[in-house]
Amino acid sequence: MSVIGIDQSLRATGLCINNVTEGRLTGLVLEEKKLVGAARLSSLRRRIMDTVRAYMPILIAVEGYSYDSTNRLAALGELGGIIRVELQDLQIPLIVVSPLTLKQFVTGSGAASKKKVIKFVKERYGYETDNDNIADAVGLAKFAEIYITRTSQYRSELSVMKKFVTKKKPKKRYKKVFSL
Repeated sequence: MSVIGIDQSLRATGLCINNVTEGRLTGLVLEEKKLVGAARLSSLRRRIMDTVRAYMPILIAVEGYSYDSTNRLAALGELGGIIRVELQDLQIPLIVVSPLTLKQFVTGSGAASKKKVIKFVKERYGYETDNDNIADAVGLAKFAEIYITRTSQYRSELSVMKKFVTKKKPKKRYKKVFSL
């Protein structure tokens, strides 16, 4: 049984294949520094989906959009949309984890720096990297694992997962005045 974590980026997308059965994490970075526009999107789509098809995971966790990405949000949205459509076509379930939720899950703090996430990925999951895209992908892959298994040795992971699974529905903004 495998799950995948994807940290979407236009220049260096991080992926982590988590073989839950064997307890093995495999991280990789898909770099696209020379291509631009549709050529970059097409290449990333092909490479990401080749990896997904090779492992056919039971769940994929992707990092939600970082709204602080100035001048990049539209392009990131295009990449995210392409990935979501491809996964829908393959009928692979997808969960979207906000950057803050991911940091809380991995480190216990939503305000954690990239360096702290890298440090915790090494300490908690035994995965050593100096690349923040891979570290985020590893965190997402572990998030997907715990989403499915509902078991963890870390309180912060279970606490974040409980909030994630039981998100409150938005409040109604109107009052029922009469009924028929």
